Amino acid sequence: MKILLSEHAGFCFGVRRAVELMEQHLSEEKCKIYTLGHIIHNEDFNESLARRGVVNLAEEDLDGIEKDSLVFIRTHGVPASLTERLEKMGISYIDATCPFVKKIHEIVRQEEQRAEREGSFSTLVLLGDPKHPEVLGIVSFAKRNPVVVIGGEEDLIRYEETADPDRRHVFLSQTTHSIRQWEKCCERARAFFRDPVFYDTICNVTEIRQKEVRDIAEKSDLVVIVGGKNSSNTKKLVSVSKEICRTVHIRNAAELPHNLFRKNMTIGISAGASTPDSVIKEVIQTMSEIRNDEMSFEEMLNQTFRTIRTGEEVTGIVTSVFTNEVHVDLGIKHTGILPSGEVADSESDLAASFKPGDEITVLVQKFNDPEGTVQVSKKRVDSRAGWAKTQEAYENGAVLSGKVVSVIKGGVLVADELQSYFVPASLTGSPKGASLDPMLGQEVAFKIVEIDPARKRAIASIREVLREQRKALEEQFWAQVAVDQVYTGKVKSMTSYGAFVDLGGVDGMVHITELSWKKIKNPAEVVSIGDEITVFIKEINPETRKISLGYKTEETNPWNLLKDRYSAGDVATVKIVSLTTFGAFAELIPGIDGLIHISQIADRKIANPAEVLAVGDEVTVEVIDIDYEAHRVSLSMRTLIEKEKAEAEEEIVADNAEYLAPAEEEAAPAEAE
Repeated sequence: MKILLSEHAGFCFGVRRAVELMEQHLSEEKCKIYTLGHIIHNEDFNESLARRGVVNLAEEDLDGIEKDSLVFIRTHGVPASLTERLEKMGISYIDATCPFVKKIHEIVRQEEQRAEREGSFSTLVLLGDPKHPEVLGIVSFAKRNPVVVIGGEEDLIRYEETADPDRRHVFLSQTTHSIRQWEKCCERARAFFRDPVFYDTICNVTEIRQKEVRDIAEKSDLVVIVGGKNSSNTKKLVSVSKEICRTVHIRNAAELPHNLFRKNMTIGISAGASTPDSVIKEVIQTMSEIRNDEMSFEEMLNQTFRTIRTGEEVTGIVTSVFTNEVHVDLGIKHTGILPSGEVADSESDLAASFKPGDEITVLVQKFNDPEGTVQVSKKRVDSRAGWAKTQEAYENGAVLSGKVVSVIKGGVLVADELQSYFVPASLTGSPKGASLDPMLGQEVAFKIVEIDPARKRAIASIREVLREQRKALEEQFWAQVAVDQVYTGKVKSMTSYGAFVDLGGVDGMVHITELSWKKIKNPAEVVSIGDEITVFIKEINPETRKISLGYKTEETNPWNLLKDRYSAGDVATVKIVSLTTFGAFAELIPGIDGLIHISQIADRKIANPAEVLAVGDEVTVEVIDIDYEAHRVSLSMRTLIEKEKAEAEEEIVADNAEYLAPAEEEAAPAEAE
């Protein structure tokens, strides 16, 4: 007799989680514990809870709960009204609802919000058993949208007789329903309804188990399904297997059909998601005792269950991803549990980092044989790989890259995908005493400068890489630099006599006299630190490696600009910028001031320009003379005043011409006589 055991037989994640929570509280809690409905669909397990004092309650019995008790909500979930009632009664409860079931609750809530937001309802079509507690719980979350529960394709056909094909229909499924029925219903819905929406909510473990049972059934003469008589997923396994092979459904080893076993038979074994590993092992052991070949129970277990040891690195396949843990198929009977805290980046979104089917390597940490789980760590594997990488980088002087993830006392922490490194403030490349906060989140290159193998810690330097990069850029710069070359650089620092500009690995200085055509007292009048400016090479000294830069150009020379703006005899409005004893200086254009001599300020003699003018006054002047060689401009206010007076006198004469003409005509005859 040959035995084929389904690889994923026994507790699924949701059931295992609920059982672990119950075991934890049974060992810790001193209060009375109740379950709101059987926590899982396995009679043997529920009977064991009853023997340990756990009381199972129906909805109508809530009023009988003792004060300061704890209530467990079953893995299949409960109607929303029950948790609301518990909260109003002030009763503490543990929600052991399977995350896959809670996902469906959330989908129904989102559809409710959509109906309220858009004012249009959708019909929710739920594939499942209308009497199953999971289905009853899901339906309770729909307040606005109508829900139609169907058992399969035939129910859907009957519903189509009265359904509106143009109405929005949303299709969901009970987590443990038949995959084939779901696929058939989806195919039919696409042909009948207009733009139906599908949420594939069947648990992926359910899908895997049904596929495995189908494969085993095709190779077996008889299939034994172990599980509770009320377990929906167990019944689905029985249904799938019966389509292919003779199948029996037993609750435990005591119900094994010995009379059906024959020599040379191939018997397949699988178990529902609520079946404890201890029950499965008891079934296998009992079968080993009645089989008629030489294979012992120990040999069969070794064949069925691959052996791995604590501390061993194992490569497995991700089967499920949840909010706080990842489940990994390690190729053994135990399910690998990877908690979020055992991932390299414990703050990462597990759903974004892992997908079912991903291959990952983990470190085996702790077995839990009663529950059939083993805790694993990816962080430890990454840490090992990271430290090996760190040692190699230190020995070879390699340049690594990472992100500044934290600013701490005395420096910053830089991390790559495997390891974190401490960079002292003095090795960050930042000026002494400067804040390191701007570095947070930056991608940086660094070198390992010191390691502590015992503590597996490393000190890194960003400054050393920056220094090497700058040296390389400097050598490249001096290999091709020449006078008159133009560069765009960033103002790095300033002094009273000029500004230093980073040209890309090399600094040059723009003297204060080269910053502007007009006289300035400080470089800050023209540029600021951090400004990007275009400069050109005026002088270079390869020996001292000093570079003099020019900033002002002939194109910006105000004396060249003046030629296109003003000529002698032009009139301009100017601003008084300074006063002296011999006159006033006024800005003709930016960078050029003209002199209004004291004799040209008024049409009368004045002792001081301040009698007429003040700094900041705007006045109209005539350009008297421009001396481009001496860079001098002479301006006059008096010439315009005198012209205005002459024009006024001419206007007066013109206005009185008619009165003057008759007197001249009368005088002429008298002279003739």
